[in-house]
Amino acid sequence: MYKEQVYVTTSVALLLDGLVIIIGGYGAFYIRYVVGGSSLVMEGSLFISIVLFLMLINCYVFGQLGFYASDFNPPPWCALRKIVFAVAVDFSLLTLGLFFLKSESISRIFLGSYAILVFIGLVFIRALLFFFFRRRSDAYGLRRVLLIGSADRVQALYDAFQRQKSWGHSLVGSLSVGSICEIQGVPYLGVADDLAAITTEKDIDEVVFTVAGGVPFDFPRYLDICKSMGLTCSIVPAMFTPQDGKWGVKVSSIDDIPVLSLYGLSIDAQGLFYKRLLDLIGGAVGFIIFALLYIPIAIAIRAESSGPILFSQVRVGQNNRKFRLYKFRSMYCDAEERKKELMAQNEMNGHMFKMQNDPRVTRVGAFLRKTSLDEFPQFINVVRGEMSLVGTRPPTPDEVAHYTESERRRISMKPGVTGLWQVSGRNQINEFSDVVRLDLDYIDEWRFMRDLKILFKTVWVIFRREGAS
Repeated sequence: MYKEQVYVTTSVALLLDGLVIIIGGYGAFYIRYVVGGSSLVMEGSLFISIVLFLMLINCYVFGQLGFYASDFNPPPWCALRKIVFAVAVDFSLLTLGLFFLKSESISRIFLGSYAILVFIGLVFIRALLFFFFRRRSDAYGLRRVLLIGSADRVQALYDAFQRQKSWGHSLVGSLSVGSICEIQGVPYLGVADDLAAITTEKDIDEVVFTVAGGVPFDFPRYLDICKSMGLTCSIVPAMFTPQDGKWGVKVSSIDDIPVLSLYGLSIDAQGLFYKRLLDLIGGAVGFIIFALLYIPIAIAIRAESSGPILFSQVRVGQNNRKFRLYKFRSMYCDAEERKKELMAQNEMNGHMFKMQNDPRVTRVGAFLRKTSLDEFPQFINVVRGEMSLVGTRPPTPDEVAHYTESERRRISMKPGVTGLWQVSGRNQINEFSDVVRLDLDYIDEWRFMRDLKILFKTVWVIFRREGAS
């Protein structure tokens, strides 16, 4: 029920914020009309475009700042600072757009009053929502909740309730299963056997069971008590542990069948959609650049050594999927055979091969690597969905065959044309464990904005010619 409340309240917040943008626009229009001596403010189509643009931008900026998250509960001064920042970003982007459109019919009075009205409206909406969610402790319709479980699990549930938006709930107390579960903030009311008496005495509306796995507990008996008394009851699965954090159990459904899922990645469906959209746009642009570069680079490669222009090699993608990775050939054709002779000079500790001044690299190949031009054919893999613009380093099957279980987690995400290893001085990394650490850090801390940051850093590294090994 609480998750459904979040969806409803988020939708209401989005609607109210949109109304603020619309009402603020008409208010600013009226102010400019009065101040300007009843002269024409702007064309109707331009006004509607401005309002729609601000609604879209404000929705995105507020989302990035966490205003629509279920656990968004900063101090008032912090929320106010975020609103100031959001309004500044909204109208900066609007002004920049109007500048490029060379629209000279927009009054500074209109923009200034519009920004002030939007700011006042957004502050009012946030104060209203804060009062509705956080200051209703004495409301008659408040849901009174009883927690049943062990101390650590009740503590985790208490913390979650403190973060969770709802239409109003009060944690009346807790009953212990096994050891006494006295925690700060929730009165200890007894043991689970006291359920029937406590629910009557304390006017309980809902019971939440959070019992650890392996602890003897007669669930059917206690569920029957709740059913017979008409109480809502919820069960935190035994699979959950307070230490799970972002890798914890999540509830989803297949049609109308509820399932418990333990996700191996921190990225959700929305994040995957944005990441794939970025891959398609960036991959298309990169593929066009690759097509333009192909002929001059092909001539240079063929002039120095015979063999194919493109080098292809089987690599391991997400969750052990095999695919052919493409690059401009930067080595002589017998490079793989000569690799065995050079293994004694391997400078990388671990499952990778790396060698400074590799004799297998051609002069043209050295230039292509230094400028990262050899990487452009990988945009074929990006467009085909085998790779991402940003991801982990794509390993070979030989490398993966020697991975430990923990090292295999680095292939739980699509490999990337660039990644943390690319912008962290990859030509100075000599420990395979460092490669694993960077890849796992990228997987565990994935954010869409971080992908954009890595892309910009990659361009900077390439221009400074720091990128290649």
